Amino acid sequence: MIEFNGWAIIRESFKEEDDNDKLLNSIVNKIELKISELDYGNEIYSLKGLNGTYHLSIMANHNHRTEHVIDFFKWISHISKGSYGILYVQDDEDIERGNENKFKVWVMKKGKVSEQNDTYLSPMNPEVEE
Repeated sequence: MIEFNGWAIIRESFKEEDDNDKLLNSIVNKIELKISELDYGNEIYSLKGLNGTYHLSIMANHNHRTEHVIDFFKWISHISKGSYGILYVQDDEDIERGNENKFKVWVMKKGKVSEQNDTYLSPMNPEVEE
C-alpha cells in the first residue's frame, strides 16, 4: 500500500516584488487543468482560493507503488517557483531503500522538491501502529 497526504500553497514567486496576479491566475488554471486530467481512482485533489491565497490538498491511497502523485507535486514546483508545501508518503513496498516502516516527506520550496526523513510518525510501528 502507498499513502499520500499533503498540501501546498500556490504562489508564482518567493519574492514579494515579483508577485504577478496574471501569472498566478495562469498557474492556477494550469493546475486545475492538470487535476481534471488526473483520472486515477482513490485520489482527491482540492484547489481552493481562500482570502487571495490558493491552497492545494492532496490525498491518495493505492494498493501498489505509483509515482504520479510525486511527479504532480514536482510539476507544481516547476511551474510556480514560489509555491511551498509538504507531501507525506508511506510506502510499505519501499523495501529496497529500507523505508517500508517509515514515512518520507517531500518538501516543496523555492522551485525545488526534496525527499526528507520524517521525525514525527516514523517508524510507523511503534509510533502509529503496534
